[in-house]
Amino acid sequence: MKKPLILLCLFSLISACGGTSTKSNLQPASPSVNADYGNSPRPSTTSPTGLLLIANLCIAEGGTQFDWTDANGEARNACLIKPATASDDIPLPLVVWLHPSLFPPDVILTTNILEQISTADLTGDPERPGFALLLPAGRDTEHFYPAPDDTGIGWDNWYRNLDRSSPDLNVDVAAIDHFIAEAKNSGGIDDQRIYLSGWSNGAAMAIMYSLNTPDIAAAAVYSAPNPYDDNTDPNPQIPFASELTPIYGLNNSCDVIGICYSSSKLHADLAARYPELVQQHVLVDDLQLNEVQACNALCASEDNLLSIGLVNHVRWPLAFTSDMFRFMRENPLK
Repeated sequence: MKKPLILLCLFSLISACGGTSTKSNLQPASPSVNADYGNSPRPSTTSPTGLLLIANLCIAEGGTQFDWTDANGEARNACLIKPATASDDIPLPLVVWLHPSLFPPDVILTTNILEQISTADLTGDPERPGFALLLPAGRDTEHFYPAPDDTGIGWDNWYRNLDRSSPDLNVDVAAIDHFIAEAKNSGGIDDQRIYLSGWSNGAAMAIMYSLNTPDIAAAAVYSAPNPYDDNTDPNPQIPFASELTPIYGLNNSCDVIGICYSSSKLHADLAARYPELVQQHVLVDDLQLNEVQACNALCASEDNLLSIGLVNHVRWPLAFTSDMFRFMRENPLK
């Protein structure tokens, strides 16, 4: 899939997402509750966006596709792209990037991440430029988001079972675990520098995954809803972390469905519960060029999804990718 087509798909959602959404009037399908893990696992669906999982950029970018069947019997896949310089003698960091809901991993072509795969400095070592990139694909499921994002491709951060000893482990968590292991087994990966990143729903999943998975060095994400207490989650939970994985969260001061405020609450809650956790929370203006100090109150209402908030949400912050890489570089495993 080429970049112009992906951009067209992104902005075609702008008019479709202009409805209303509050926790009181949202009517998600199958709102069942799991007392231990917030919500029950999101059931699979067959939506138009699911067809986007069929085509991917892996072969075109010279990557290796991994295939796997999860505990639900669903076919899962991921793409690993590595610079030619990666070897066991010159191991490179691994960046695991989780796509936003409604869009497949190919949407990374609208960012400037892939173009820096051979040059970005994630180690501080001039002899080891670049990184390996792992692009797992989510599932076609129900979401606790407003239409049209109530079903489609995405990640289940609402069922918060990250207990690896549980037979009912979140299948998306299990898939990410599996594909990271495959990437490491392929060789040329620096075990001390495995990083998570993502966008929107993928960013929320990346945060929760990183905070509850050993051997993840850090996470740097964009426009993440609060994975524990999003505005549209009918059964929120108190944030929990089994690992003090450093977290960098970049958010628009004006974003859809109160994401700026819910993300700010997440970072504040984590700071109160885990004072030793390294965090950096960055808010950017509508041009996504400059940092600001507070959320834009005009964008806070869930009854008024301002078009500027949606435009902000579907643009990757190109000017801050290097800052996300800087945070990764400064936070390898101790």
